[in-house]
Parts: sequence; C-alpha cells; structure tokens
Amino acid sequence: MENLNIIEKSQEFIKSLERNGKSFNTVKNYRTDINTFTKFLSSKKHKPLINEITHSMLKEYGNFLEKAYPSPNSRRRRVQALRLFFDWLVANKLYPDNPVKKLISSPKVVDIPRPVPFNEVLKLHQYLLNEASLKEGLDKLLATRNLLVFHFIYGAGLKVSDIETLTTESVLEGDNMRVMVLHPKRDPYSILLPEDFKSLYLNYFTKLKLQKEKDQIEFDKLLFNANPYRILKGGLSARGIEIIFKDLSRKLDIEITAKKLRQSCIFNWLLNDVKPSQVKEWMGVQPQYSLAPYTKLIEEEPAKHVFQNIPCIKPSESENTEEDQA
Repeated sequence: MENLNIIEKSQEFIKSLERNGKSFNTVKNYRTDINTFTKFLSSKKHKPLINEITHSMLKEYGNFLEKAYPSPNSRRRRVQALRLFFDWLVANKLYPDNPVKKLISSPKVVDIPRPVPFNEVLKLHQYLLNEASLKEGLDKLLATRNLLVFHFIYGAGLKVSDIETLTTESVLEGDNMRVMVLHPKRDPYSILLPEDFKSLYLNYFTKLKLQKEKDQIEFDKLLFNANPYRILKGGLSARGIEIIFKDLSRKLDIEITAKKLRQSCIFNWLLNDVKPSQVKEWMGVQPQYSLAPYTKLIEEEPAKHVFQNIPCIKPSESENTEEDQA
C-alpha cells in the first residue's frame, strides 16, 4: 500500500468537510487539531507518513497533549479530530484500520454556557429588524431571511445543523406555529415558535416566492444563498450561517455566534418556566442530559442571566409587492 503523506491527505479531509457543509468554526478546529499532530511529528523528527505511525508514537503524542493542554476537552478534541481523520481514510479505502482508536482520550467535561447577554440579544434583534424594514428588493429579502434565522435560534433553539435542513414543509402552520426537526438518529420532533412568528414567516415566504419567480429558480429549502443580484441556490449551510453571525459581530462590535445565541434561548426557556423535560426535548438531547450548568448559573448570578421573549415584529413595507400592485 502506498505510504500516504499525512499533510496532503489531511488537506483532502478538510476539503471534504467543507463540501459536506460543516460550519466555518468546525472546519477551522479540525484543521488546527490535525496540524497539532503534524507539528508534533516534525518536532520529534518523525516523517509525516501514515504507514510509519506506531502505537508508541501515538502514546508519545498522548503524553505531549497532557503536558501542552491543561484542559481535558482540548486534549480530547485533538485526539477525536485525529481519530475521525483516520476513519475517513479507512472509509475511502486509503488505509486498512484506525490506529488512533487505541489512543485513550481525556473524558469529556461539560462546558460552562456562555450565552449572548440579553442586552446584546436586543441590540442584535433591533439591528436585524431595522435592516429588514429599511432595505429594498433582494437586500430586503436577505435581511428578512437573517431575521428569520435569529428567531429560529433565539425563539426555537435550533442548531445550525437543524436550520440548514429546513424545507418549506418544516414550518407547521396553525394557531401555534411549530418547526419540525428531522434528526438522523431519533424520531422527528417539533418545537413551538414565538407567538407572532406567523406574520414574519408569511412576509418572508411571499417575498421569497416573488424573488424565485424573478430569478427563474425553484427549490424546496426554506432558506437560500444569494449574491447581491440574484438567488444562487436553495438552502443555507451551517457554515453560511456562521459567516452571517461573524459579519454581524463585526458590524455591532459584540461577540455573537449561533451557539451562544442558542444558549441564550435555553436560559430564556428555563426562566419562563418551561419544564426541564420539555427543554431537553427541544434541545434534542436525551432525558438524562443535565441542565445543571444552566440552572446553577441562574441561581448564582440571576441578574446576569435575565432573558425574555422577543416579539417577531413584521418588517414595515417600503414598497408594495407585485401582488399588491396587481
């Protein structure tokens, strides 16, 4: 079997993650974590050749991680990235087995939630609302799309991986609108959307339909990707969502990620007396999952963890739609 170069093949692995729509941060972390291993090999004068990796070499790498990274999660993440890289090699028939499985990783430690503070959540929402109200044409549709994404995360606690799979059939209409989440390893479940979500949703849906007709494009995804002139394709990847929040963070000079905004949503649920069992169901986690990291922070710093529901105010119309004109 050909003696593969780890650096070259790891770059192919990273590109495969990008093609599969992994978020910007996920791809960046995998690249960093695998580079840690290749830099280790270089520091020990080992060749970056896959067939020459031995168990003693991996054990030596484990010892290096113990000394270099005090955080168990940091050590665990780097081992996990290397393990998944070798899984990819095996799956693509580039290597017979995964030698990293014998490397013991550190136990997982639950991270402390770091939500976007409520005053910053309000600042973000007001900015998105203003953009959706003041823009025109395709820019208005894009701004309304971003406002919709905000409410899917802060209002319904969706993860970026949930949002990228949404179709026009995912939003269940009725007096109390819900969003359906399709999970690869469990039965589908639905999450209650904010009370006045319907007006925002219908406003977006009408604009999207008109723009699709204008650009002569059709798709069943609820969201879309576009350039300044036209819709490019249906669907908005997890990475695309992360890029949107990165741009918003820069514009507003506050740190916003989809993960932190989702944590703000979870605090809001708990503070509004949503039953823990219901919170866990909406989070998509098992019943034995512990909400202690959240409840502990609420008890210790109540003033710091105050969150409230935010209404889905429909953007004002600066121009009539084609239907109105007709």
